[in-house]
Amino acid sequence: MKKILFAFILLLSINSIAQSNIATVKKIQGILVFSDNEPIANYLVYGEVSISSTEELERELQQNRGQYQTVRDYLIKKTRLSNSQADGLILYLVNGGIDKALVIKFKENEANINQARVNNYQGISIFIDCEPINKYEYLGSVKSLVTFASGQYQPVRDNLIRKTKKEFKNANGLILKLVSGGADNGDAILIKE
Repeated sequence: MKKILFAFILLLSINSIAQSNIATVKKIQGILVFSDNEPIANYLVYGEVSISSTEELERELQQNRGQYQTVRDYLIKKTRLSNSQADGLILYLVNGGIDKALVIKFKENEANINQARVNNYQGISIFIDCEPINKYEYLGSVKSLVTFASGQYQPVRDNLIRKTKKEFKNANGLILKLVSGGADNGDAILIKE
């Protein structure tokens, strides 16, 4: 009997932990954007879009220092022009490489198309353009020392993770707020199980 009770408690714990990394993804310009996370619903890949070297984009990237929001919005714009049937994008921001996105369409009758399983780095679940589905407690904010002027998405994210782990020992989540032309920061959170 004790073994059955232990197994049941373990199963509940695993389910609870698995739910702490689920997020509701936001639509941006009519497209669901999956960054540092993966859709839960089944989808088909329609193609890929990437940053191309055009004068207009070059000016925009230089003016905004290639910040996340600028890159994301450019990939959304490019997707909307080339594939009006797209439901979403899965962004792949490559440090020192070409940023790109998979253009996706969800399979028919899929539920929860706006939910994703977020990535976890060093024990911290990362939420960008999304919110945890579980309730959470706000612990405080952290500001990045690395900016898009000196780095790309990954160095900014990793810097915010380091600061979160240092300043908020019980944090298990970080909601990134990457703003074009502004200071990149994040909210350290404790996701309730």
